[in-house]
Amino acid sequence: MDTAVKKMSLTEIDDRLDNVEKMMREITQSRLIIADKEYHLSEWITTSDYAQRNNLAISRVHNWIMRGVIPSDCVIVVPELNHLKLIKNLPYETRATKS
Repeated sequence: MDTAVKKMSLTEIDDRLDNVEKMMREITQSRLIIADKEYHLSEWITTSDYAQRNNLAISRVHNWIMRGVIPSDCVIVVPELNHLKLIKNLPYETRATKS
């Protein structure tokens, strides 16, 4: 059985792969919109997930939020989800004390 095979140039293959990659990015980008502000959920995690990933107690993470160790612009409160708190997935540390 003969099948017609269309030979494509490397540029055509690259273009097709770029289109597929773009479509996959659009499909997998989860976004949260609160008060007309858009947040990409790939950058935000729950306080309990942050505590687990960084080997911290959840109470310490909540304490850091209250004390400002985690800046207020790095915290999202989602009222529609029972006031769920999301924090930006960045490394946070308290200032080292002098010995």
